[in-house]
Amino acid sequence: MITRRKFLQGTTAFLTLAGTGITIGLTTNKTANLANQRAIVQLFFRGGMDALNFLIPRTGINRTEYEAKRPNIKVPLTKILDLNGDFGLPDTCTHLHDLYQQGKMAMIHAVGMPEGLSSRSHFESQAMFDYGTPGNPNYPTGWLARHVSSSPTISNQASIPSLSPGNPSAVLQGDNNVLSFDSANNYNPNPGRYSEEHLNTLQQMYNGTSNMDTSMQALIDNVAIVESLNITIPASYPTDSLAQGLALIAQIIKADLGMQVASIDFGGWDTHENSGNNGTGYYVDRLGTLSAAVGAFFDDLSSAGKDDKVVLATQTDFGRRVRENGNYGTDHGTAQVMMMVGGSLNGGQIFGTFPGIGNADLYLNADLRMTTDFRLPYSDLVRNFLGNPNIPFVFPGYTGADSMGLFPTDLIFKNGFD
Repeated sequence: MITRRKFLQGTTAFLTLAGTGITIGLTTNKTANLANQRAIVQLFFRGGMDALNFLIPRTGINRTEYEAKRPNIKVPLTKILDLNGDFGLPDTCTHLHDLYQQGKMAMIHAVGMPEGLSSRSHFESQAMFDYGTPGNPNYPTGWLARHVSSSPTISNQASIPSLSPGNPSAVLQGDNNVLSFDSANNYNPNPGRYSEEHLNTLQQMYNGTSNMDTSMQALIDNVAIVESLNITIPASYPTDSLAQGLALIAQIIKADLGMQVASIDFGGWDTHENSGNNGTGYYVDRLGTLSAAVGAFFDDLSSAGKDDKVVLATQTDFGRRVRENGNYGTDHGTAQVMMMVGGSLNGGQIFGTFPGIGNADLYLNADLRMTTDFRLPYSDLVRNFLGNPNIPFVFPGYTGADSMGLFPTDLIFKNGFD
């Protein structure tokens, strides 16, 4: 049971962010039927995930080039789980493999920014992906926040419309309704016997009509809602931070409070050295942690009949270079692999065009070449799953297609939106 005392610890990050203007409050109106709310969970792999040791070539010239360019860190065929014959996952990714076979997961080749607009800087690249603005790492709002503000399908009755375990990333910058907290069991900015008095004092301090006053009043009102949730993380989840963060998101989704967007980070992908050897080691173990966490998340949602209402979409700073370096690792590259998971996907497929990894195929003689603008799969998700046609607002300057076949284009008309 989340007590008022426990919930207050989670408001520490919220109050700090409120001062920046990034997150300033929560609506407390919970009168609509929100059981059918669709939601996106964006999972960002901070650090730059290596595409070629995640979605691995298995056959033909691509396999030959892969083995030649990665003599030490390659994943051998005996340690690859086949997806479509030509590509597969490391054998640590059994849960992701199961989701793919169930038609609930899709992979997308060679995703990135248009040539000339990308960056190998962690800071600049993360910013441009979060803002949805290739070539521009400085923008006032994140693309997910712009989706929230422009979508005709989002209910204004939601109690917790936006959620971020930990501090919200720039993808939610400009969304004033983000609730940020880390754990279902560690809340209290003022632990001890005076916790209730602390909340009462806040109520008295913020009883005016300013933005800060109304934000704090909304937050205090939401304490009662969260207290009633009885948030318990199922024992089926692993204990690592990613799994526990996804577990928290799942419990909010299952509570039918109208959660529409969530963001979560998973770091540790800057693998310049000691990434592994011959299909073992740090990198594939990290992927195993990812696989188990996502598997537990969708098992939980599926048991509640919610897996077709949620799509988890991944992003990373950039891919890694095709050739391994001298330290059993890879350096900053360009194109990445993208993953989407959800019960409404046209899953069990690999989308996009693999550009090849022969010397003549590489971008700047080093990187996997981008063939899919990252805004295309997101536009497909925003329009054809979330029902928001305002793609030019969500992704300023984007003039490409808004579907690549990830979702049935009539999906938004099925069952309607509440």
